[in-house]
Amino acid sequence: MEAADFPAEVLAEAEAEAGKKWRSKMAKTFYTNGTILTMNENCLYAEAVCVKDGRIFSVGTEEEVMAEKKEGDQVIDLNGKTMMPGFIDAHSHFVGAANAMTQCDLSFCESFSDIIRTMKKFAEERCLEKNQWIVGCNYDQNFLEEKRHPDKIVLDEISRENPVLIVHASSHMGVANSKALEMQGIDEKTEDCPGGKYGRLENTRIPDGYMEEKAFLNFQSKLPMNSFEKLMELIVKAQSMYASYGITTVQDGMVGKPLFQLLKYAAQKELLKLDIVGYADITTMSEIFEEEPEYAESYCQHLKMGGFKIFLDGSPQGKTAWMAKPYEGETDYCGYPIYTDEKLEEYIELALHKKKQLLAHCNGDAAAEQYITQFETAMGKLGEKDSHRAVMVHAQLVREDQLKRMAEIQMMPSFFVVHTYYWGDIHIRNFGQERGSQISPVKSAVKNHMKYTFHQDTPVVPPDMMRTVWSAVNRISKSGQRIGENQRVSVMEALKAITVYAAYQYFEEKEKGTIEKGKKADFVVLSENPLETEPENLASVQVLMTIKENEVIYKTEDYNKN
Repeated sequence: MEAADFPAEVLAEAEAEAGKKWRSKMAKTFYTNGTILTMNENCLYAEAVCVKDGRIFSVGTEEEVMAEKKEGDQVIDLNGKTMMPGFIDAHSHFVGAANAMTQCDLSFCESFSDIIRTMKKFAEERCLEKNQWIVGCNYDQNFLEEKRHPDKIVLDEISRENPVLIVHASSHMGVANSKALEMQGIDEKTEDCPGGKYGRLENTRIPDGYMEEKAFLNFQSKLPMNSFEKLMELIVKAQSMYASYGITTVQDGMVGKPLFQLLKYAAQKELLKLDIVGYADITTMSEIFEEEPEYAESYCQHLKMGGFKIFLDGSPQGKTAWMAKPYEGETDYCGYPIYTDEKLEEYIELALHKKKQLLAHCNGDAAAEQYITQFETAMGKLGEKDSHRAVMVHAQLVREDQLKRMAEIQMMPSFFVVHTYYWGDIHIRNFGQERGSQISPVKSAVKNHMKYTFHQDTPVVPPDMMRTVWSAVNRISKSGQRIGENQRVSVMEALKAITVYAAYQYFEEKEKGTIEKGKKADFVVLSENPLETEPENLASVQVLMTIKENEVIYKTEDYNKN
């Protein structure tokens, strides 16, 4: 059929729509009348930014940039606020954060009775049927009156008909009731697994409901998932939550096969607005890059696989992190590893052979030593000089001598620095003043001229970037104690960790991290300039607007009033 054969009104409508799309594509957006913090140290501030097709078109003085304005272009008035590059999450568990939105929050519970009451109310409000799981998250024995983990006897008071599980704030341990243990066939005949342990009733082999590390992760992996429709809804909701903290790029730091299919489906249905970077479980997903090449290190509908992930130890506040010397008050207990040196070297060689980035969960200094040493060994054996920007995730108790060796092989630390606030007092108790005060040694990384990043390991804690910046600059615990004065950093050094260096960690330094011509128009608008804010007030700096490739994905209701 020729164009002339179509009715005139159809042609007119099509032409109008095409014209609309063309004008939209040609139109530019200008950001002005505020402080524009570029994070480019060669030109730290700008007066205006022009964006076209989701990318930065020009940056400079208002006179220079606004000279390019034409009819139909949009002008965004920053109202005197501060715009800077969108924040980049260097490590979290995106789908885990989404799923946690359906669980009962126990973070405010101060006793076993609080947990019982909160969980009962949660179950009643949701009218859960018999055999439906009741799941709570974020309890912490360190802050309970009893100063210990609950057991199945406590959780049986919540329900004896429903399976009950509560997840520790670290996500490395949890407790199940009798019904839950029965449903998963865990009894006195169940053996501890490598890299994981079950709690036992005193002087027996009968499980008491407590599980840690691999034992807990195995248990958790067998829980029924939310419906597919519910998970899609939660993924959309989780993105809004991350965006409310100014985040435009998010990590899912441990992707197995089912989770990848979930993320892939969300991408294909165009549900992803943020950039999601997944890291495949190297023990089960080593062929992902060959099987899914369209997601290999480049975004496809806002999803890409960045590399591999492995766990090497546990939690410092849960006392499962693997230490070189015993925990405070212990004779010989140092936590424990997940893998032998030989097995870890195999996985590192696999990542190096595939030329993929490897992220390793390391909290204790013994785990850090294992990761560094086996990386050095593998690189030497293969004649590799490039670690492909390997990352030590958390790096809580890494020592300065270890940081120097990391720098030599270009291994990056990603610090869970907000630990100093949430668990700083606990770390002093668990490790003593000398070791505990040096947790998350960011200044030592600065002194060794390293690139480093910050994260919150969400859902462990909310992805509050300004709280994290505040923690790195002040290092104050919940009790008001200064946790390692010598490890405090400047505001600029802290901001680099969530912008410039985070972009580098993802091999995206040409796309993100600074406001420069050609890069993605990923921005966050703050209530004030962090560089001019009193250090003690940094956590109070508000995210007013989050912009992803020039699309507003979060905005406070009173933005225009502020």
